[in-house]
This record gives sequence, structure tokens and C-alpha cells, in this order.
Amino acid sequence: MKIPFVDLTSRNRLHREQFHAALDRVLGHGIAILGPEVEEFEAALCSYIGCKHALSVGNGTDALILSLRALGVTGGEVITTPMSYLASTSSIILAGATPVFADVGPDLNLDPASVESAITEKTKAILVVHLGGNPARMNELSKIAADYNLVVVEDCAQAFGAKLGSAVGNLAHVAAASFHPLKNLGALGDAGAIFTNYDGIAEYLLRARNHGHSSRDQCDFWSVNSRLDSIQAGFLLAVLTGYQERLSARRKQARRYLYGLKDVVRFPIVNAGAQPSFNFLYILADNRDDLRAHLARDGIDARIHYPFTIPQLRAATDLKKSSLPMSERYTREILSLPLGEHVEDSHIDYVIESVRQFYQ
Repeated sequence: MKIPFVDLTSRNRLHREQFHAALDRVLGHGIAILGPEVEEFEAALCSYIGCKHALSVGNGTDALILSLRALGVTGGEVITTPMSYLASTSSIILAGATPVFADVGPDLNLDPASVESAITEKTKAILVVHLGGNPARMNELSKIAADYNLVVVEDCAQAFGAKLGSAVGNLAHVAAASFHPLKNLGALGDAGAIFTNYDGIAEYLLRARNHGHSSRDQCDFWSVNSRLDSIQAGFLLAVLTGYQERLSARRKQARRYLYGLKDVVRFPIVNAGAQPSFNFLYILADNRDDLRAHLARDGIDARIHYPFTIPQLRAATDLKKSSLPMSERYTREILSLPLGEHVEDSHIDYVIESVRQFYQ
């Protein structure tokens, strides 16, 4: 049996007719950028997340950079996780601020106690990543932010559809999402969005995503070009249709893994009241690299997200170093198992049996 980690053709096959209809519609009206599909997609995002404003942008990294600039973090420090894709850190630097790393807890997200100990007089914000789609301890982190007069940014790149009471993306001052093809809600190219309930932030972002334009001929400040293509918005509208049903199926797959492997490996803790989106299905495994090789021999494509902490990357040489024992431990244990539309129950059972055989 061969089980790939991801197979986007399976997902795209579900929406083939809708994709072609979206393309025909854009070809018909000819508005290639920020067209009616973009407005419809943003309205659909507001409805889904429950936020007041959703502003589409070119990609998830731009969403983070513009969110941080909107909150005025330039020149200050932003506390974030060392266990994430590198964009959560690079966006802080590209927004003109300095990243400061706090350690993670057993949910693989920022540990509130470590965050509080990292706060200095230069701290302006906390950037929270919901790793793999597992909601972080937002209630505690938001309280710390309020106590120290800090702003909070949610990185929801891997967490669209996750909940912690309210929808993830509606739990901070600003939230950033990615719709990269590998995300649960994925385009056929790059795309992203920013969520906020603050009118002033939304007004800034409308200009910031479009070079700083306030009109066709006037520019209020220098900014980037991060406008969403109409065709990608049309594709995303198609994928958003029925998304909740597919998300429920993904959670069911995760429960099957959890039941079959609960006495063999560890899983990241899911905090009380949290409903993960399972963009990735993580296990924490002893002898991780040997296990991955064993799975590969059985035709199972497992991946490592991520093998290094961000401070261990060459680009991070000049960043402030701190003690991050839990993050460094988890990067040696973490392994992502196949999940998604291309995975059947029999595939999951096969993976479970392979993992159990390895530890036997």
C-alpha cells in the first residue's frame, strides 16, 4: 500500500466544475484583481469567522506583516513561538520589530508562563501561532497582554475552522490566515486574509494592501502590492462551500488515529474547549527518525513539521538566544501522519498497524 502525505488532486477533483465556472465568470467580467469574487469571499469569511472585517491579501506572510504594521510594532519587540514555520518570525523582522522567543507547552503552542517571563519594557505584541490547527491558550495569553498593555496577533495559517469557544481568527486584535494550497482551505496558488473587529485597523489595511493608495491617483504611505486575484477568490469560494463537512471528516480521521495509537505514542494536548482543525496530525514519538524510515518502507509518507526551532536556522544567527528546552525536545519527536480527502479509514488502520509494529 502507498499512502502519500498529501494529494491535492483528490481535493481539486471535488471542485473541478466549480473551478471552471469561476474561471469562466472572471473571463466574462474581466476584473482580474479585487473583483466581485474578492468582495464575495471576504463577506463569506466574515460570516464564517464571525468577525467584522476580513481583508484578502496575496499570501499568509503578507497578512502577518501588514497585521503587525497595522498594530504599530515597528521598533519594538514581539514575543512569539520558536516552533512554527519561519514566516511567523520573518514577518516580525520585515515589519521592523525584533522577535523574542518564548517556550511552548504540551499543546506545542506558546506557554503563557514563558511568555510573561519574556516581557520587557520594549515588548509591544504577542504573536500566537495555533500550530497544526490546535488552538493555543488564548484566554491566558490575552489576559497577560491586557495586564501589560500589549496587542495580540493570531497566526491562523494552519487553523482555519478551529475553535476555542469562538472561531480562531476572532480571538485577538488582528488575525492572519494563509490559503496556500497545502492548507485545509487552499487556493490553487497563494492567497491570504486578515481578520479584525477594529474599524481603524481595517481602514489602514485597505490602503496597505494596495501600495498605500487612498484613491487611484493618491498615496498616503508607502506599502506593498498584496491584492488578491479574482480567480483565486473564486476558487476559494468554491472550496469554502462544504468546508465544514470536510473539516468534520478530518476531525473524525484524527480521532481514529488517536484511538489506535493512544497507548503507543503521545499526541499534543488539546486544551479544554478547543476544537482543532488538524491541518496536520501530529504525534510525538520516541526514535522519531527510525519510525519515519520504518513507515517509508511500508509505503507511508510521514513528514516532519518542523525539524529545527526557528532560532536554530542560519537566518536567525543574530537573534537573541534564550533557553527553549521544550521546543527543542518536541522538534526531535514530532511527526506528521497522512490526513485528508485522499486518506480512507483502511489507510489510517494500515498506518496505525505499522506504527504499532515498529514499537513492538
